[in-house]
Amino acid sequence: MRYVTFIVLLISIVGAFLAYGPGGLLKPLRVTENITFIIKKGDSTQTIAQSLEEQKIIPHTLSFLAGAAFIKLKRQPLKHGEYLIEPKLTLWKLLQKIAKGEVVVHYLTIPEGLTVYEVSKKLEEISILNGTIALPSEGTVLPKTYDYYWGESKQQVIQRMVKNMDSLKNKVWALYEKQSALKSWDEVLILASIVEKETGLPEERDLVASVYLNRLKKSMPLQADPTIIYAATKGQTSFHRPISKSDLTIDSSYNTYTKKGLPPTPIACPGEASIMAVLKPAQTEYLYFVANDTGGHEFSTNLKAHNKHVQTLRTIEKKRKK
Repeated sequence: MRYVTFIVLLISIVGAFLAYGPGGLLKPLRVTENITFIIKKGDSTQTIAQSLEEQKIIPHTLSFLAGAAFIKLKRQPLKHGEYLIEPKLTLWKLLQKIAKGEVVVHYLTIPEGLTVYEVSKKLEEISILNGTIALPSEGTVLPKTYDYYWGESKQQVIQRMVKNMDSLKNKVWALYEKQSALKSWDEVLILASIVEKETGLPEERDLVASVYLNRLKKSMPLQADPTIIYAATKGQTSFHRPISKSDLTIDSSYNTYTKKGLPPTPIACPGEASIMAVLKPAQTEYLYFVANDTGGHEFSTNLKAHNKHVQTLRTIEKKRKK
């Protein structure tokens, strides 16, 4: 009886030490500010414990190993990833976080109008992502904010972007296919990418879309300046200068000044708003538009009115130079 009592007492003492002693499971960890801790795939419990000790997050490995053993009894293996350790976080809470896989979530915003090359460059700059990227077709990435995680591959992230564009297609193309003047989803993306690059004003997107659709109906060249930039740069950058007359004669299937109809592919990744503007354009007879001095555009139904707007813009530009 005395032997049993001694064993119970000993277990109680050891348990209390593991829970409340220096570095115990229920004691706050030794951090004074938010830090992150990486567990690599394949790391053993011993390796994780030693790494925590080496980084002076815990004073010794004993409590961590004991807590990890208890968690494993509950069939909750420790998961690899990047974990946030905050001041006052206890070792037990950290173990639970690791067992649940509550890793740090990072976010990347893809602005509308980037090319797939420019999107890939953004991903390549993220050091916590692995691997290389096989570029998807131009225009097939849906611009929005994406989450990503330490150790994930760049290809996985860009595939999610493509999957989101596919999901948008499945949601809207069947609704508008019959009433659209465009023949395919590819054509929708092509025209939407031009609209995306032409205006950043939400209230103008459906007007710009109407201009180009009206031009297509009349077999007029689109004469879209952004297609010239894409032809000259191959989608890898943008001009940091005005388009010149020599640019307009560039020999390319993307030159919508010399080639009628749509270019062969999108020239950027359009956002949902530009796609919807193409699917639900304004009902107008506009055939022309030119920038004004307020950040928007002036729209015209005939060349005479368009030329007048162009002259007004040139006059304003000359005054500004003086």
